[in-house]
Amino acid sequence: MRIEIKDKKKFIKMFNSIHINNKISRINGVSIDSRKVMKNDIFFPVKGENYDGHKFINDSLKKGAIVSFSEINTNNKNVIKTKSIKNEIHKLVRKWRELSKSKIIGITGSNGKTTAKNLLYHLLDNKFNCNKTIGNYNSLIGFPISFLSSRLDDDYSILEYGASKPNEIKHLCKIISPDYSLITNISNAHIKNYKSFKELFDTKYALYISTKSNGTIFINSDQLKIKDSIDNRRIISFGYRNNAKLINNYLLINNKKISIPENIAYLKDIILSTYIISNYLGISNQEFENSLKSFSPSIGRGNYMKLNKFTLIDDSYNANPNSVKFAIDRLSNININGKKIFILGDMLELGDIEVNEHNKLAHTFNESNIDIILTYGNLSKDIHKNIHKQKYSKHYYNKNKLKNELNNLVCKNDLIYLKGSRSMKLENLFIKN
Repeated sequence: MRIEIKDKKKFIKMFNSIHINNKISRINGVSIDSRKVMKNDIFFPVKGENYDGHKFINDSLKKGAIVSFSEINTNNKNVIKTKSIKNEIHKLVRKWRELSKSKIIGITGSNGKTTAKNLLYHLLDNKFNCNKTIGNYNSLIGFPISFLSSRLDDDYSILEYGASKPNEIKHLCKIISPDYSLITNISNAHIKNYKSFKELFDTKYALYISTKSNGTIFINSDQLKIKDSIDNRRIISFGYRNNAKLINNYLLINNKKISIPENIAYLKDIILSTYIISNYLGISNQEFENSLKSFSPSIGRGNYMKLNKFTLIDDSYNANPNSVKFAIDRLSNININGKKIFILGDMLELGDIEVNEHNKLAHTFNESNIDIILTYGNLSKDIHKNIHKQKYSKHYYNKNKLKNELNNLVCKNDLIYLKGSRSMKLENLFIKN
């Protein structure tokens, strides 16, 4: 990971106020990956389970890094000794946050948080100076470093708070606490690393609890309920069972009708959430409509692609039980002239419930109007055994054989839907990397 420092003069001043014995006169960016280091970068040699960035300090300096931190003693004048690389990063970020005037919009959830972040940024950036966390860098390292790419005079910073382990969001909020917060939903995605669903729920819910005492919480009442532990914040509740409807690609809310482009109508919860937040922050209905017209989801997050004679919906970035059921429902509700083909790769990080959650999807497929179901991987192998005979179903362990099957099956006007966990790399069936 590497980010560019945009507010260079102010960053240099801040850095030198902290490291008075190791002042810098230039800055380009910050990197934790020696392969991406550029001239005048700061290098943070992070330790992982299978690697140690300290081995690449000299390589980074040779590539032009102006300074590197190190937990190991060295005589190199361009290396700053520290007890903890992680704490050093957090120290810089906390100071940057202290100097920044931007209001923090924090987003988390089991599904849709990256798309919600990107759409909200798209909506606000036309009117305000905005920043957002880069990609899905939402961990204890990537999240704070990403914030360093912001400018001190930004109006809003839209930050994605991620968690793969208990209490991680609570720790992220100690570094940067949100002024506004949204949890898209909470399901059993990535539950493998948690003792229980309650522990996972509490980890995500920490975003609301950690919102500043004078801040604002946005809550989709269709998905979540406010717990008694939250007070002294303004709570704005919304939902399709409350004050909104989606009718024929129109969002009807508080007697106001807003046009929704057909290609993103499936993002109805995210569209409603971002409408409520952006409207609260001063975006008019017309501005909202205009911005929606030019928005498209990131690659692998449900975007349409025209390939030769058929259409592909690439939703292969990640998968969990709730998002797969949503995807099945989405494909079922699309009207086409050809066949509907669903390709499902394994859903990972589900722990002890992985076999049961995969097998339960057979019922969901049977209730749909999807014509062909092709599964791939070790965990999804039993799904096709329970698919009704009137549907075509096969399982594959080999991606090339699956690709050959598709070449034989797909016809003009067909629609193919890709869904699977990131490491299944289903996009490789169609897209050469």
